[in-house]
Amino acid sequence: VCSSDLKHPGVERCDLVDIDGAVIEQSKKYFPQIAVSFQHPKANATVGDGLAFVATKTEEYDVIIVDSSDPEGPASVLFGAEFYNNVKRALKPQGIVCSQGECIWLHKPIIERMTNFLKKDIQFDNVKYGMIYIPSYPCGSIGCLVATKGFEQITTPLNPIENTDFAKDLKYYDTAVHNAAFALPRFAAELNK
Repeated sequence: VCSSDLKHPGVERCDLVDIDGAVIEQSKKYFPQIAVSFQHPKANATVGDGLAFVATKTEEYDVIIVDSSDPEGPASVLFGAEFYNNVKRALKPQGIVCSQGECIWLHKPIIERMTNFLKKDIQFDNVKYGMIYIPSYPCGSIGCLVATKGFEQITTPLNPIENTDFAKDLKYYDTAVHNAAFALPRFAAELNK
């Protein structure tokens, strides 16, 4: 995540928290082209509990990306009220959180539950589910749950990627793909209403 975030010159700081330090070390060993971001002066890697980390933050982040394990099992605390209330508090006004959102083809009940939870219990201003196509995931897709604090816009980029210096190097993402991610199949369209 850091390697992509740090491509944006406006990023002032990128904090990565992983509960397992071996994940960071193995990333350096087996994915050096991505793990090079750990050496970036704006990158801060912390080995620790994400729940505890975010509990200490107040209006520090414009964006929080939660690339966690599945919502059932050891990472379930990263899908609960305590965590998301802390995430909301950690976001600056106009902040946005993007979380791992499971596959709509396999986990629609979980996604419905999380979407309603973020809207009704945590009371984010806007919550949307986006589909991302990645062949290595079951059914060829994974999703993201995007929630905002203080503004409504999610489905169209505020800063189109085509205006960046690195847009020509991207192989997947552009404004059209961003917009399309939130156009869901009919059986799931209710999630984004």
